[in-house]
Amino acid sequence: MLRIKLNPSMDIQQNLVRQLHSLDSEIGEIEHVMQQLGGLSGMDAVLMGLRRRRDRLEESRRTLDRMQKCLEKVILSYDSCENRLCDYAQQEIIVYRRHSIGTSSLDNISGLLQSVF
Repeated sequence: MLRIKLNPSMDIQQNLVRQLHSLDSEIGEIEHVMQQLGGLSGMDAVLMGLRRRRDRLEESRRTLDRMQKCLEKVILSYDSCENRLCDYAQQEIIVYRRHSIGTSSLDNISGLLQSVF
């Protein structure tokens, strides 16, 4: 039975998870720097740039998270459907023996037709 290998899709999904962790780390570093710079004077423009950068990274993170969850659901759904199809295709063939319940004979039909006419 032909089966599609899910390993490449699972590798992509794991790569998305790693990218999410990387973005989380980068967002955390930016927030840490923002806290450190928050008390210093003359850093308003720098803080605004860091906020914009953090917002863009958070939007990218949300997008990657949706992609990762969608791919995970696709993998699970495909695997489930594939397993059901394989199970259905590999079912044993059930052979039903023919049983005689009754027999029909057309021997008496000529007499029946003559009695009608």
